Amino acid sequence: MIPQSCVKCGNRVEWVVLGTNLGLFLFKGWFAVISHSKSLLIDSFESLANFIITIVVLVSLRMAARSADERFPYGYGKAEFLASGIVNMLLMIAAIILIFISFRDMVMVGPEKPPEMIAIVAAVVSIIINYMAYGYGRCVGEKLESSVILANAHINLADIGTSVAVIVAVVGSNLGLPQLDHIAAIVICMLIIKVTLSGARKAVKGLMDASLRAEEVHIRNLVEDIEGIESVGDVRARLAGRHLLVNVDVFLPHNWILSRGLDTVRRIKNILHRKMKNISDVSIQLFPAAATGEIANEAGYHREGD
Repeated sequence: MIPQSCVKCGNRVEWVVLGTNLGLFLFKGWFAVISHSKSLLIDSFESLANFIITIVVLVSLRMAARSADERFPYGYGKAEFLASGIVNMLLMIAAIILIFISFRDMVMVGPEKPPEMIAIVAAVVSIIINYMAYGYGRCVGEKLESSVILANAHINLADIGTSVAVIVAVVGSNLGLPQLDHIAAIVICMLIIKVTLSGARKAVKGLMDASLRAEEVHIRNLVEDIEGIESVGDVRARLAGRHLLVNVDVFLPHNWILSRGLDTVRRIKNILHRKMKNISDVSIQLFPAAATGEIANEAGYHREGD
């Protein structure tokens, strides 16, 4: 069972991140203008992109929270994976565009006046605030098993790396390396692309129902330990956002009466819900141990779902 305090944090985490990213965009943007730092300017646009992305996340979380209906009998949980993919793809596209802009300025414009050292102040403040936002988002995302909240938290983590690059660029430019500010801007974009590629891969796996091997092995071990069960057949698990949907084939002694089988089903569900906090639905298929899968299918079987 997820603690109520975590649920409350989940309801407000993206609003906190939304305000944080908007504030950082305005703060770093102003310092970029007065310090003439290209790398800090791109860093500020990353915060703007994070702000827009967080709006997408908020919409997806509201959609994912909707209950299952006739149109979507398995619920709206995959909206989180879709939003996570959109989040990462938008940021990746923005990073690629900014790489071309920075490279063009470096080649065509050439060396410029080094940025003012005051840009370092904005970068340090950005590092502190983004680290706090990342820690908060990661905690909530892990507790709620939410891929989209975790994806958004890692974007704040990437922003820390870009701010470090800004500090290096400003110091280096003032020490006689005028092109370093442009180079740092390109490096910042490459860091963003690296993070977003990882997030996009996770989103695709969720949308395509990739095998959850570790979870399936854990479920099998829990069910096999229940007294009276002859064997466990197929175990299938799929993610719908932060929720895990489970199907298990269980073989029982052929001489058991139906009521005893139903009692075993209840025990299986209770154990799985207690041991694995993110399970939302468990479907159990009961088979007589003496029957093969083919005979059982021809004769019919009892299915018990949540």
